[in-house]
Amino acid sequence: MKRYFRLAAVIFAFLWASYVMAQTAGQTTGQTTGQTQAKPKPAPPPAPAAKPAVKTDEPDEPIPPAAPNALFPALVARVNGKPVLGRDLEQRVRTELSTIGNPAWKDLRDDYKVDVTSRLLAQLIGDELLYQKAVASGVTATPAESQAEFDKVAKTYQSDAALNTELSNWGMDRKALSRELSRTLIIQKYVKETITKKLVVTPAEIEDYYKTHPGEFTHVDLIRTSHILIGVPQGATPDQDKTAKQRAEALLERAKKGEDFAKLAKENSMDPSASQGGDIGLTEKGELEAAYEEAAAKLKVGEIGGVVKTSYGYHVIKLTDHKKAGTDALDEVRAQLADFLKNRKEDDEVAKLVKTLQSQAKVEVLLKIG
Repeated sequence: MKRYFRLAAVIFAFLWASYVMAQTAGQTTGQTTGQTQAKPKPAPPPAPAAKPAVKTDEPDEPIPPAAPNALFPALVARVNGKPVLGRDLEQRVRTELSTIGNPAWKDLRDDYKVDVTSRLLAQLIGDELLYQKAVASGVTATPAESQAEFDKVAKTYQSDAALNTELSNWGMDRKALSRELSRTLIIQKYVKETITKKLVVTPAEIEDYYKTHPGEFTHVDLIRTSHILIGVPQGATPDQDKTAKQRAEALLERAKKGEDFAKLAKENSMDPSASQGGDIGLTEKGELEAAYEEAAAKLKVGEIGGVVKTSYGYHVIKLTDHKKAGTDALDEVRAQLADFLKNRKEDDEVAKLVKTLQSQAKVEVLLKIG
């Protein structure tokens, strides 16, 4: 699987990957091992006895009709009377399928369809429970904060028209996107204040994990790169391609003259890594497109290479680290391992909270699965 997201999938990767309950795979132990640790996922929710609905300050969005070729009906569940849309479930399904090559839904095994549908529906219901709890606790997102999140997504598209087209393809518009981003931000704030800030990882826990999982710290040859991507849309005209290349070349010159690479990436890159200053972490051979890897292999640590074209557009690449095959010492991974263990504790606590909220809520699953 290639590391870069297709531009068409950026919006949903941003929307859902940022929230721990929506992740479909674990984070690495600090991006130093090249291996992943599966995160716990909530079981499909039962439909408990009816209880009083939880009120939120947000008015109900009119339920849009399902698209002609939609995978699911317009309404798939209700949580304390609030709708869970089939459109949102399909977005998550499509995002997960994008990681395995976008197979056609009709070509998937029935047992896989049941698994992915029930699992992602459970995540949506968990999100709604957390959102309602956050709002009831007084957590809000200001218009400026929501706009900043919207701008991050919009920036990954070549134009307003490209973003509008993508949203339309998913049965959304800008208002719906802003609403979802605001909801996600509110959940993040609530989880941070009520769970994350209270979590502690001790030195003993870090050392114990390191000693009991030796295989996770042995790695092949790895490189760490940052990049600035100037995307080229499919079907671009020669003039559009030329303009993108010229823009990348101009950014390369600015970087070589001493401007901060991370700042240039944050302000100009069309890849999700822009928010991390262009950093895509440590990768092994075969994870990235060949042209990108070949260009990076020619660089010394700290060096910025020339403009390279891949199927995503034009890249300006900086090599930030090169780790030869071997085993990381504990001190090399201590900080990253602490983050990993804290994230794992957070996942566990969020799962417990969702289970508690679910036991107190009225959850109606309207979608027949399997």
